[in-house]
Amino acid sequence: MKTKILIKNGTVIDGTGNPRYTADILVKEDKIVKIGNISDEDGAEVIDASGLVAAPGFIDTHSHSDLQILVNPEVAPKVMQGITTEILGQDGISMAPLPVEYISPWRKNLAGLDGDSDKINWEYKNTEGYLKMLEEVKPGLNECYLVPHGNIRMEAMGLENRLPNEEELQKMRDITRREMEAGAIGLSTGLIYMPCAYSEAKEIIEMCKVVAEFDGNFVIHQRSEADTIL
Repeated sequence: MKTKILIKNGTVIDGTGNPRYTADILVKEDKIVKIGNISDEDGAEVIDASGLVAAPGFIDTHSHSDLQILVNPEVAPKVMQGITTEILGQDGISMAPLPVEYISPWRKNLAGLDGDSDKINWEYKNTEGYLKMLEEVKPGLNECYLVPHGNIRMEAMGLENRLPNEEELQKMRDITRREMEAGAIGLSTGLIYMPCAYSEAKEIIEMCKVVAEFDGNFVIHQRSEADTIL
């Protein structure tokens, strides 16, 4: 990327709620350093944005690129839409944690949301390993990861259709803490998806207590999308 870029005559919509306005934008070393009437800047690449909108990068708050970002890290379709950040780990089922003994059934379970691929090494085990893989492929977007309830449950008690006992519930707390310490920004659940659907409120509350210690986020997919939603 050029050291300096001058974007001229763009219609700025800055996300503050203020009216749009026409301005120039100066970028130095990948950072916006000035917005206003900028007549010239020595050595800058000039982009004429007349008739175009200049806005902060969009955040895709519900993405299922968890696997595809490893296979196609440039994610050109999203970049071309102006997306610069996405939040992975949605709906309580995603990439990590993933105990080695559950790789095969979990790939089948995950395929409906995230697809499947033989192009990666699935033995990354946990959020630390998954985020390391993400870093190594140098994705075209900023990536944030919610640790999924279903993955936590699977590591703690397998894929059984029952409630956890106290020992398993403590494992779920411990796994949640470990994954938050590894870099997750919060917890997700998908109460319509297996194995999250086997849970009741108590276990989710216990994991959320751990997430709250990190000032993390909680994202939920409701238990029904049909006639039982209300």
